[in-house]
Amino acid sequence: MPEVRTGPVRVSGYAIKLRRVVNAALRDYYKQKVLNAKDINKLISDLNAAIYNILVEKFEVPKDAVVNVILDYDVEDGQFKIKDIKIEVFDLNEILTRNTTMEIKKKLGLEQ
Repeated sequence: MPEVRTGPVRVSGYAIKLRRVVNAALRDYYKQKVLNAKDINKLISDLNAAIYNILVEKFEVPKDAVVNVILDYDVEDGQFKIKDIKIEVFDLNEILTRNTTMEIKKKLGLEQ
């Protein structure tokens, strides 16, 4: 299963970085017209909003904190599907990492 990572980035900049790494990973699908970049960017915008809501509004993670977003995905039947997600919050706070990951999985319907 393919994976993209933002790498360590401040909360204030994760959204741009996530959009860039996803679009870079899907470049060949865009060229082959398997996926529509506009649709993917809408999905990533919604995902970024959900992540922001959980990180900043729910858990009050400061915007200068460092996070790493790891996204597992598949492209099936011309659709981009998020299979799993993990949000690592550094100064690695295990409780906060587990809670934010659980919340975004709930929001995306990925909980097991």
